[in-house]
Amino acid sequence: MKKIFKLLAIALVLGIWSVSTLFPLYWMAQTSLTPEEDIRQIPPKLFPSRPTLQNFRDLFTYSQIWDWSVNSLFISISITAGSIFVCSLAAYALAKMNFKGKRLLFIAIVSTIMVPPQVTLLPAFLLINKFGLLDTLWAVIIPSLASPYTIFMMRQFMFSISQDYMDAARIDGATEWGIYWRVILPMSKPVIAAASIFTFISSWNAFLWPLIVLNTPSKYPLTVGLATLQRLEMTQFGLQMAGSMVSAIPMVVIFFAFQRYFVKGLMTGGTKG
Repeated sequence: MKKIFKLLAIALVLGIWSVSTLFPLYWMAQTSLTPEEDIRQIPPKLFPSRPTLQNFRDLFTYSQIWDWSVNSLFISISITAGSIFVCSLAAYALAKMNFKGKRLLFIAIVSTIMVPPQVTLLPAFLLINKFGLLDTLWAVIIPSLASPYTIFMMRQFMFSISQDYMDAARIDGATEWGIYWRVILPMSKPVIAAASIFTFISSWNAFLWPLIVLNTPSKYPLTVGLATLQRLEMTQFGLQMAGSMVSAIPMVVIFFAFQRYFVKGLMTGGTKG
């Protein structure tokens, strides 16, 4: 009997937690399908009485949503691919190569995780300005290519790969690059998948840095572009929720498509070393 009550209690807690987690997503969806005048009704309704797609029509007709979506996609894919390449190289060196000061360098990299991103905004902005990259998509992409967290996660995973594979590759005449490219990277697919999901989602949702370095509306990513839909005299909640729905769909699809690799990468990444 106690076991049944325990299971019911767990189910109740998980049910409440699920509802509290999913309700904001439901509210966003139903608001995007509700006419603006109905959204402002008090008390608010849980279900739209007059569902409509007008908010989506207005979004795609009167905004630059297509440009913003393409920009977000280009930025996120570029940052993800570049970050995985750069961070995996650094992780390989820190996990499998021996050189003076390696441990100190690793500690220094991990320590930067504790530095608030706001601290680096001004130095990064000055560097981007000096290189003449302001108001270009590269100003958003380049500073995000090296992530201390991604380096740490990939290093921990590569550290757990047996040295025997590398020794066998060297006996077969493989170079250091060949070992990295043909041995270590293929064996690191789970952590690469997990890091890719993290990087893509954070790049897709980035707001502050793109807002600072981009000035042309047609170059905005979705997050910044949707913020411009606010009007000074009145906020159009339906239009904004429709934009949020468009922005959220790729994230949901990517997470569920790669969920297996995501969980496996977190479980096998470990904390060795």
